[in-house]
Amino acid sequence: MSSTPAPQTPRKRRARGSISAAEILEGAYELASEESLEALSMPRLAQRLDVGVTSIYWYFRSKDELLDTLAERAMAEFDRRIDIPDDLPWDEYLRRYFRKQRRMFREHELLCDLIVLRSSGTPEAHRLSAERIDRVLQLLVAAGFPPDAAMNAYAALSVFTRGSAALARISDDGAAVAEPTAGPFEEAPRLRVLGQLERPQLLAMTGDEEFEFGLENTLRGLRALLQDLLADEPCTRAAAR
Repeated sequence: MSSTPAPQTPRKRRARGSISAAEILEGAYELASEESLEALSMPRLAQRLDVGVTSIYWYFRSKDELLDTLAERAMAEFDRRIDIPDDLPWDEYLRRYFRKQRRMFREHELLCDLIVLRSSGTPEAHRLSAERIDRVLQLLVAAGFPPDAAMNAYAALSVFTRGSAALARISDDGAAVAEPTAGPFEEAPRLRVLGQLERPQLLAMTGDEEFEFGLENTLRGLRALLQDLLADEPCTRAAAR
């Protein structure tokens, strides 16, 4: 005779007011890390934390407000992780900075999403982002770049780095073409250059070697630009007299 399983006792919900904003943020970060920002919802979060959904709304009036607060946390965490000595030569500083940025965005997808998608959502997140960028620009201006050129240099490297990390993530998810470009190409006889490559490459172009090539050659171009700017500076001062 089979025994009837005893009915399960419903899990007791935490008392109202027994959870803090910090616990809610931690739970939201963990849930979004395990699933995605899109999957994060107030009811799902309340279930995970064993509280009523009104306990979450007591601290955060909407999902957007919760995500904006998470973005502020992500910006602060990014600044902490990317700490680089500011006494390095400007080009070595940029090299380390953007290598670290790409590695963090590859290894911590939620951090990447919050920074890229939500970093301008609140004045605090915007302030943290602006202060971090300004610290880099100060090094470039001290080296001799005019402010506008310094900003353009940072923007070029930032867009390149974030794009590289994003494409690598898509490739990791299996959504990008991942076939070697080096031959044989019997099925595509019109390809005249790809078959001559000395090493196989991925058409997605998301590898470390491709990133390093772009980074180093951008830095090389910036060094040449700085030399031109410094060479023109005496002439500019003389013309202004």
